[in-house]
Amino acid sequence: MHDQFTSDGIVLDNALAYWIHRVYQATRNATFAVLRIDDEEITPEQWIVLVRLWESDGRTQTELGTSTYRDRPTMSRILAGMERRELIRRKTDPENARVWRVYLTPRAKKLKGELVPRVRDLVARSVRGIPKHDLEVTRATLQKMFANLDADAGP
Repeated sequence: MHDQFTSDGIVLDNALAYWIHRVYQATRNATFAVLRIDDEEITPEQWIVLVRLWESDGRTQTELGTSTYRDRPTMSRILAGMERRELIRRKTDPENARVWRVYLTPRAKKLKGELVPRVRDLVARSVRGIPKHDLEVTRATLQKMFANLDADAGP
């Protein structure tokens, strides 16, 4: 946003990136709270992996990393934690032993019914009072900003 700059500096409260970060942090904090079940906490990172696997179980680690914007070491750590907590299991691909496929455990499949309504409520709280059109424009704008920055990042 152009009004975030002055002749000799920046007005942080007018910076779009500042507000994106604040919303991200507030969402992350609230997500931790709604994903806590009986002294067990699903992290936002684990939540994203669960959602991707609920969409399509048996994805490869590489597919999960790409679809969640996580590098290999980070995805491996996330999955190791999920495996220790018996949320997923990893198996080698029958056609390529160098490829790991990730599968939900029955426990993780069951969590969907409990966690999705909680997250749905969180989203409803976060967008309360915002017209649908504004939300659609916001999403499209953020997607365009991401595409601009992603394209500039190069290979």
